[in-house]
Amino acid sequence: MKVRSLFPAAWLMLLAAFSFGSAVHAADMEKIKQVGGSTLAQEHLVLQITESDLQRQNLVLNVANNVLKARGGPDQIDVEVVAFGPGISMLFANNHHAERIQSLADQGVRFSACKNSIAGATRKLGKEPEMNSAAQPVEAGIARILDLVDAGYVLVRP
Repeated sequence: MKVRSLFPAAWLMLLAAFSFGSAVHAADMEKIKQVGGSTLAQEHLVLQITESDLQRQNLVLNVANNVLKARGGPDQIDVEVVAFGPGISMLFANNHHAERIQSLADQGVRFSACKNSIAGATRKLGKEPEMNSAAQPVEAGIARILDLVDAGYVLVRP
């Protein structure tokens, strides 16, 4: 008799858990949509680049490329690279990796460029640097990362 009396309660708890899970998933998808991410992808990754070193930049691009291959492409994983501080140089139009960046952008990888870092580079260079056409300006790189993490992205700093 106790089993019967528990069954309706257990069923209601299970139904509530599924309903809550769906609501959370819908909320996450809304957050992902708000940050411009892919709501179709199963996984969401943000890669941080803060170094001007070409080897470090190469590593970040390798990680983006490798994760796309390993996870089944942009339909399965949504990738955004956020550049700020000295790492903003990766998104300069004349950067050594410009063609690779464009190739990754063509595959769906997004590249965010911190406006504060662009302003700092402008002061240092004496003129505004020409940016890679794949670079999308954002107010602050670290704020962009925080928004992405809040939306459910995993942050990796290779």
